[in-house]
Amino acid sequence: MRRLSIGASALLGISLVAGAVAPTASADNPPSKIVSGWIPYWMSSQKIPTGINNAVANADLFTDVSPFWYSATKTSGGNVTVGFNKNYGSSAANSAWAVAQLRAAGIPVIPSIADASGAKTMAKVLADPAKRTAHVNDIVNIVLSNNYDGIDLDYEAFAFSDGSSSWNATKPNWTAFVQELGNALHAQGKKLVVTIPPACSMGGSCGVNTGYHVYNMEVIAPSVDLIRIMAYDYSVSGAGPIAPYNWVRSIVAHAASVTDPQKIQIGVPTYARYWTQKKSGGAPKLTGTCPSSSSSGAQKAAYNSLTSRGSMTEVDIPAFIASQGGGPQWDDEKKEYFFEYQKVVNWNDSSGASQTCTASRIMWFLGDNGVLTRTQLVGEFGINAAAYWTIGGENPSQWPMIRAYAQSLAPAIPEVAVAAPPTVVFGQPSSMTTSGQFNGAPIIGANAILQQKSGESWIDIVGGLTGEDGAVGLPIALTSGGTFRIVMGATATSPEVVSAEFAISIAPAVTAKAKTKKVKAGKTLKVSLIARPGIAGQKVTLQVQRGAKWKNVAKAKTKANGRVVIKDKAPKKKGKYVYRVLAAPTDGVLGGVSNAVTIKVK
Repeated sequence: MRRLSIGASALLGISLVAGAVAPTASADNPPSKIVSGWIPYWMSSQKIPTGINNAVANADLFTDVSPFWYSATKTSGGNVTVGFNKNYGSSAANSAWAVAQLRAAGIPVIPSIADASGAKTMAKVLADPAKRTAHVNDIVNIVLSNNYDGIDLDYEAFAFSDGSSSWNATKPNWTAFVQELGNALHAQGKKLVVTIPPACSMGGSCGVNTGYHVYNMEVIAPSVDLIRIMAYDYSVSGAGPIAPYNWVRSIVAHAASVTDPQKIQIGVPTYARYWTQKKSGGAPKLTGTCPSSSSSGAQKAAYNSLTSRGSMTEVDIPAFIASQGGGPQWDDEKKEYFFEYQKVVNWNDSSGASQTCTASRIMWFLGDNGVLTRTQLVGEFGINAAAYWTIGGENPSQWPMIRAYAQSLAPAIPEVAVAAPPTVVFGQPSSMTTSGQFNGAPIIGANAILQQKSGESWIDIVGGLTGEDGAVGLPIALTSGGTFRIVMGATATSPEVVSAEFAISIAPAVTAKAKTKKVKAGKTLKVSLIARPGIAGQKVTLQVQRGAKWKNVAKAKTKANGRVVIKDKAPKKKGKYVYRVLAAPTDGVLGGVSNAVTIKVK
């Protein structure tokens, strides 16, 4: 169903160029990862890096990506071997470079293997248990030796070369192969992805014996991590839509109903197909003086160029349409664009006279709107992703639209606000408030718990239920400072959410008492002190008030219980004097000041 000729040779002479790419989403509104796809080998080298560059530029959208690097080819004795596509120049160096780029962007790399072994070869290999196991080992070795994240099987020969009469015989062997390969890869922590045509007819009916049922989708599903369904090439031999929307939607609906939706990726074409239109009798719609289909040589070549069908990557479509004049039309039922245009060919007849023939052509393609509508099936049916063929040939205008949709699917992030005092006095009652919001509404009835970090763990301190405004006040009486957070429990309408961490420091509770309330001038006065928490050796300073200022007059150090008696000589002048004690910061406890005490000097 996929045609690998969608390369430079199939672009009507238009060069493949990289378009502008959209910027990634801002960190405060990250999109859901809903995009996957295949990067052709001809767009994934250091010389032509378009596919790699486009994936990296939109890495915030990708669940994974599959470079189309490998082929399974026939060897002597009816075996198959897997190796790099022979057209992928400097294969090892290019793939290593590409993997480094994708990995740096956080995109898992799951290369694809195309079955290029020829009709019925792979079916015969899978029917032989020994050859099947050898093929499994070959694939596992490629994944492990290159440290890929997994492998994608694109074995299309069963469907498009072997003939449907072979399917009942092939189906159990294919199933056994997928199960064996899945077990082997999963044992190594690697993923298995399979790419298959749909189990639905062109009329949209789906079932275990409908469509390309040889791939046994429902049975192989438990053994694989992802199933990519090629929901395109509805029209190939004759003009028509590539992936009519209702047909694609029926494919997704069926797959999501019979397998885990999170294992399903829906294939989305990012290319156009074009044909010469037909007259009512079925002949090509040609006007002017035209060569005959039975002609030969240059005339035959001219006829073929007028009547051939082909494909074009979406990145090149806008320039091509502009060169033809006019514009495409949108088919709202099919949710695709079509564009009618004229192709003029000058040729020489048998007498050498120059003649002109004009072919009426039509092109069908999804465009950015069509790609978006099919990608939106991800959200509607809860499937894993939309897989684009190709990454690198897509129109860059699609990415802002896809990103906006992916952002709309991203789970809302609950918000927790905290108003806590930066410092509290040891053991003394204080309070703080916290509030929660989810999807713009207050989080009501959530159990909000204040936790304090202790090593690698968190200890519950106090909790309370949020009210109608989403807020709750929490009474606190802390005996140690440190790092704190709020855990707001889940409710029927909001998930659990954890606040950012914040710090609260402890100031000591410093209590002073005059042991000598009255003292003679010049004699010893005593002030007792309790500083909590009790810390041995905490420095304390006795101060006396002098006008608006405080003067240091004596120093001491606390015992382990936080107590000390500070002594000093009383002033020589009689009168009432006001004293206080300062406790210096130590061991994570802030400095503090005591209450004032009055001593009478006689």
